[in-house]
Amino acid sequence: MKPLVFLSLVGLVLTGLPYQGLFHGQGRHGLVDHGAHRAHQHAGVAVPADTGYPDVTTEYFTQKVTHFDDTNKDTYPQRYRHNNHYNKNNNIVFLLIEGESEASERWAGYEGYQWLQMAKDHGADAFQLEHRCFGKSRPYEDLSNTTLEYCLVEEALEDIASFIQGMNDKYQYKNPKWVTFGGSYPGFLSATFRSIHPELTVGAVASSAPITLTFDTWEYAWSMEETFRTIKDCAEAIQRNTKRIEDSFTHAQQMTLDVQQRKTLNAKLHLNPPLTDDTPYIEIDNFLYNVFAVFQDIVQYTGDGRNDATKNGKGVTELCKLMTTNDDPIDKLWNVIVWSNQMDLETVTTINHQEFPNSYDDFITYLRNDTFDDEADGLPQASNRGWLWLQCSQLGLQQSTDQGRNIFGQILPINYFLRMCKDGFGDVQMSAANQYARTSALRKKYGTGNYKATNVVLPNGSFDPWHKLGFYTPDEENGVVPVYIDGTAHCADMYEAYPGEPAGLDAARKIIKDNVAKWLA
Repeated sequence: MKPLVFLSLVGLVLTGLPYQGLFHGQGRHGLVDHGAHRAHQHAGVAVPADTGYPDVTTEYFTQKVTHFDDTNKDTYPQRYRHNNHYNKNNNIVFLLIEGESEASERWAGYEGYQWLQMAKDHGADAFQLEHRCFGKSRPYEDLSNTTLEYCLVEEALEDIASFIQGMNDKYQYKNPKWVTFGGSYPGFLSATFRSIHPELTVGAVASSAPITLTFDTWEYAWSMEETFRTIKDCAEAIQRNTKRIEDSFTHAQQMTLDVQQRKTLNAKLHLNPPLTDDTPYIEIDNFLYNVFAVFQDIVQYTGDGRNDATKNGKGVTELCKLMTTNDDPIDKLWNVIVWSNQMDLETVTTINHQEFPNSYDDFITYLRNDTFDDEADGLPQASNRGWLWLQCSQLGLQQSTDQGRNIFGQILPINYFLRMCKDGFGDVQMSAANQYARTSALRKKYGTGNYKATNVVLPNGSFDPWHKLGFYTPDEENGVVPVYIDGTAHCADMYEAYPGEPAGLDAARKIIKDNVAKWLA
């Protein structure tokens, strides 16, 4: 919500445990639980439903399957959580909008998160709404393409409207003052909802929200390069002839073109399956993306305070140190991969027990699974399938390196993502022409970047690659307040404060809190 960006496509395995980084620019579970999801996911089991928040109740709201076809009378139970611990019966109500993952109980109950701190300050009733087609909020019993046609941004926005009206009726709020919160894709929903339904809320906080939707988001890689060039000594390291990041990525790509060099890549990066003389080009692209995704994960979440790894040094500075430790470009990539994995696992595992799964076919098979996660192995393939559907069918946000000269080279063409969407959902629905047409339609409706609303705060971190799609034109008269936070990452303003966090976060949080207080006055 992560922020928008994502398991590198297949991931790195340490002694049989899956590496969990990013999946298409999004955190593996959207907004990240501090360890709860990670520990259970590495164990290969589902996250327990109850993680110990006695003030949080889990309930279901009867929601229309579609808000745009009166002939379809079907409904589904949409899951939400209610925390009334801070409620002072003053008709102030906060809503955390969830997005491309199962809604986590911790985000409804852990007081360290900023939205709940503000709920405490203002005596607000607090709700968390799960996004349709994720977690337990299921319009139909599977995630077939037919079902996914109801898993659209427009439907999700009207779900929010229907939910607010339903809670107003249920709890008999008198002239309620609702404030919505969201980060990453839910940040986009929070901002957009405020624009199209101003009558239902008094304001919105939209953290790391991509306000300008682009199908080919090459700006993501561009921003990564800019971030590397802001870290002390990193720009110098990039520019040295023998220690440039671009040497590693360009060299790896060049090595894939030679059969003997592929054998070297297999040995140094422990590829499984290995690259051979008849490996198709789509597998080469997949390999390069898997490596790139590790770097994405590190940059996007640098210093965001979401878990112990980012609090304790998983970030761009340490990455740059590893990229300057020796002159072998491929060894440097492997060092970063291993370090990132170990930071996430919070354990040390010897290099001899590691491998880098790299099968595009396996990944597509995984994506085509249209069952929900609790019907399979407890891992988030349903969330991944749902998120990729939103990208392919409406949002775009595919992170190519097609921006021209850059430190990563031309390793990720947009055709790789077009092919993935087609292979994941079928030639008819996801032809290249249909992908462009569908994403263009949503962009014209909500994502042109010409954002108009009242009472909205839009924080973005300079290290977050998604900030390139943010909104930065203040409108004092209408209370539109962009907040650019130097040296911070994706949704960093939403997490709890911690010692040693980036200096700009405290001031940014004050701006957010001051504006929320003004809306509620």
